[in-house]
Amino acid sequence: MMFNGFRLELSAFIRERLKNNSIQIVGELREVEETGRTLYTARDKFDYLAEKNPILKELKDRLGLDTDY
Repeated sequence: MMFNGFRLELSAFIRERLKNNSIQIVGELREVEETGRTLYTARDKFDYLAEKNPILKELKDRLGLDTDY
């Protein structure tokens, strides 16, 4: 796995920057669901994520954000 190749280097960098030698980096491999649709625009991406996490729509409305920049 590609992550293991740079995990040690990343761990050393983060430990040095944060001055904390007890930090550990753990990788997790997950299978990605195929949606059957291609997400091209920012609106498409937002709508897809909002379906999975409805709180995103409320957050967008409360903060007055625009997904169509």
